[in-house]
Amino acid sequence: MFKQFELILTTACLALTVVFIILIMIRVRSIFLMKARRVPLWHERVNIVNKIVKVITAISLPLMTMGIINFIFIVSIPSVVIRVYAKTLFIIIFGIWALLEFMLSLSISEKLLKGGIFRRILYFLAVIICIAGAVRCFPLIPQSWAYPSEDDCVILDLPVRGVWLAGQAGASVLTNGHISNRYAIDILKFGPDGRLFKGKEESVADFYSYGEEIHAPADGRITEVQDGIPSDLMGNMDKDHPGGNYIIMDIGQEKYVYFGHLINGSITVEEGQSVTAGTVLGRVGNSGYSTHPHLHMHVQNKPVSDPDGRITYPFRFAKIRRNRLMFWQEVKNGALLRGDRFSD
Repeated sequence: MFKQFELILTTACLALTVVFIILIMIRVRSIFLMKARRVPLWHERVNIVNKIVKVITAISLPLMTMGIINFIFIVSIPSVVIRVYAKTLFIIIFGIWALLEFMLSLSISEKLLKGGIFRRILYFLAVIICIAGAVRCFPLIPQSWAYPSEDDCVILDLPVRGVWLAGQAGASVLTNGHISNRYAIDILKFGPDGRLFKGKEESVADFYSYGEEIHAPADGRITEVQDGIPSDLMGNMDKDHPGGNYIIMDIGQEKYVYFGHLINGSITVEEGQSVTAGTVLGRVGNSGYSTHPHLHMHVQNKPVSDPDGRITYPFRFAKIRRNRLMFWQEVKNGALLRGDRFSD
């Protein structure tokens, strides 16, 4: 499944990149090689209607661009499997195209001023599409990026090592499919080849996440352990034991960290045991209601897994390297959104 999605979506992303490269070349050729004359927007020859339309276009373009990039790479969950180089290349080229169109929106071509009705109709349709894109996509940015403040979050250490991907994460339903466990995260590990799996994706061992150590994110005490749930089959979704093999640990102030989908027999701690931050608790698996190896993590108000009365809390990581869309940066008390790459 991952391999097919990765191939299809990465190819589609590269194809779109090529399309925008061609559009950029056409526009540049039109401006410089054909020496098409353009009239500044503030020139007296430009009537008030064209001025208003051009100003609206200039405002809509950057909003639409940011909104579309956010929608594709953060809101849309299938895009998490797109290869990093393809995503980065698309964002750069799409951004260059939008910048070029923004600069051109500050003037108007002689052909458009003198053009017939058909040319004007095409132009106004393009403007309407731009406005619609801005109105539809840009408001999703504050909605999807919103997260409770540091004062309202539990601060933890990262429980994993290496470079990982946030599949489900964030405070909004736009980026997080956990309905009952709000603020929970599902994370997967990247391998040295920048992919989530190796080989043919036929077994759980093909995923780089499988078998990775889980470390205690704080000092605490183990309150509940579930082990013995099989975890070695792909697509073996156990609805009777949704969390599979799991660990719950008390970190104080009536907050409890839950780790789910662990490998059968990999848990190294017992109920009642005190642990310090960094202690190895178990290993990432595929047990329970899981389609592929990953780590499920959330912070709750109960020392046991019984869902009755369960409340989950927002949490952040004290020290994290995070890549959101394109650039890596050191983040203190950082939260995760869908599509984020991160490491310790």
